[in-house]
Amino acid sequence: MTIIQCRFAFIASVLFGVSSASLAEQITLPLEKGSMADYGATPWYTAHVSLGTSPMQLALDTGTNLFWATLDKCTSKACTAHSRVSTSQPGFAFIPNPNYPKKVGFGPWGSMTVDLAKVNLGVGTRQLRDMRFDGSVDYEGEKFQYLSWGGGIGIPSESSSVSPDIDNVFFTLYQSGAVSLPIVSFYTDEPSAKGSAILGGDDPSLYDSTTQVELTAKKSTTPGLNYLWGTNLHKVEVGTTEIPTLENGIFYVDSGSSRFKGGDDFVRPILEQLLTYKDSAGHPIFETYSDTPNTNYTGIKYANGKSPQDFAGILPDFSLTVGAACGSPEGPAARISLSPEQYSYKVDVGDRQGEWVAAFHILNGVDGLLVGSTFMDLVYTRFQFEGGTGASLSQGSTYLYQKSAGERPSGFACVAAP
Repeated sequence: MTIIQCRFAFIASVLFGVSSASLAEQITLPLEKGSMADYGATPWYTAHVSLGTSPMQLALDTGTNLFWATLDKCTSKACTAHSRVSTSQPGFAFIPNPNYPKKVGFGPWGSMTVDLAKVNLGVGTRQLRDMRFDGSVDYEGEKFQYLSWGGGIGIPSESSSVSPDIDNVFFTLYQSGAVSLPIVSFYTDEPSAKGSAILGGDDPSLYDSTTQVELTAKKSTTPGLNYLWGTNLHKVEVGTTEIPTLENGIFYVDSGSSRFKGGDDFVRPILEQLLTYKDSAGHPIFETYSDTPNTNYTGIKYANGKSPQDFAGILPDFSLTVGAACGSPEGPAARISLSPEQYSYKVDVGDRQGEWVAAFHILNGVDGLLVGSTFMDLVYTRFQFEGGTGASLSQGSTYLYQKSAGERPSGFACVAAP
């Protein structure tokens, strides 16, 4: 029996009454990196989850309270690009509900029409139990075809944020006892395109415990954003230039996202600072573009087909100062820096395919600075809930660590909190 099968066997012991106290009480899901599109979603997904007999590629998303997947009723080009749930398989059913069908906004990607459905959730070779989810039956727009995955398992910070119409995978597993700890952790490494997510624990072999940074909870006061994992953002710097609008703001860590994004007041100052940089001949390094009609610009890309490697020694690092405790024993805040190569990415598919883009984008409605894989690929991340089995769960602290192996941020140091 493999390690993964052993972990899955514990779930079977809980759900099907098999007694085996020695089996592990967490689930490790391998992650794979797909193509990068310039629309803000993570390229990471797991292919070790199925819905009934349908194998799926699903994102594990701490930036949503949804649990959704594409159905075979959706036949547009945007839907057929993905694995889809068979609606004719035994055990699949649509659930009559006055709230459905309904549209779900998907940010820059567009919107989906979903219907309420249920089918057995499978992890590895084990079928666990029926789960209610939003089944996508239509998609407006072409961008959806460039997602690396065809659905998402939401891991929101508050169980109270989940609609009573659907089930939440992690909360269901934890409250049933299938996983023993209210923890979800992530390891991803962009150069190797491999990673893992652990439901119910973490893997200390993948990080240096002496570098622990605790991010205590700071919740949004904006209606509808209570599901995000927020913490206090002490300071943001582009090189040595501070961005005042982000001082003591909110920093969100979102495994379903890729680049840094936030409202105009928060991200535009970062972009404007980068736009001041010029090459050795005095030419601008970046040029602007817009994904939103009637706006000046929403992002910047490297001009003339260039990449960050073309401007070694010219472009600045990008630094975040976060945390309430840093290092072992406990210390002050952490200053984590990304090099130009780390805060930039090459677009694989969709708009700007083949070009290099700076990983900062204006997305109004986000009341702070949110980031996913651009940042998470460089650190080990552990999300921890508060609450007990059978009770509602709420956001505890998030923890960051230096990875034991793989790509790390260009700077990681304990510093005095501003």
